[in-house]
Amino acid sequence: MDFLIGGLAGVGAGFFSNPFDVIKTRMQLQGELKAKGQHAVHYKNIPHAIYNIVRHEGIVALQKGLIPALWFQWVVNGIRLGVYQTADNYGLLRDQHKHTKFTNSLFFGAVAGMFGAFFGSPLQLVKTQLMSYSSEKIAVGTQHGHKGTVFAFKEIYGKHGFYGLWRGAHGMMIRNSLGSASQIAAFEW
Repeated sequence: MDFLIGGLAGVGAGFFSNPFDVIKTRMQLQGELKAKGQHAVHYKNIPHAIYNIVRHEGIVALQKGLIPALWFQWVVNGIRLGVYQTADNYGLLRDQHKHTKFTNSLFFGAVAGMFGAFFGSPLQLVKTQLMSYSSEKIAVGTQHGHKGTVFAFKEIYGKHGFYGLWRGAHGMMIRNSLGSASQIAAFEW
């Protein structure tokens, strides 16, 4: 049940934050592999990015990559919160007086975050590639042109094999491990 509730909480947050993730991704890729001042600036700031995306691609484009984004939230947060709660259920996080052991909380928060990131990494990769794909007039970065989530998985697998789906996973695992450890341990404390 903890895996289910943790996943649902992440999905709810992911739905409302996805448009900002699309904007962030596009702004980060702007000028990719080009010298400063040698690229078009399609996204000057957040309101300008929203305007340009809606103008050239329609309002629905603000939710590009939504399906893998929601699955990513489900997987990462379901695993992260589920693993942590399971450790608590087994009595690994508290002393005999039911007080949280800070170091144990930190450790299991890190492990839980790492597992969530590992299993969510392919979804993050697909999500980012779908979010970055845009109208030719405002395209930034590499344009993959996937027709959808399933097609993206097939395309990545076909070009890069099974392990290609986990490109960059180690960086995400470290980030989520540290973030999860600090979030959960601070909350518990």
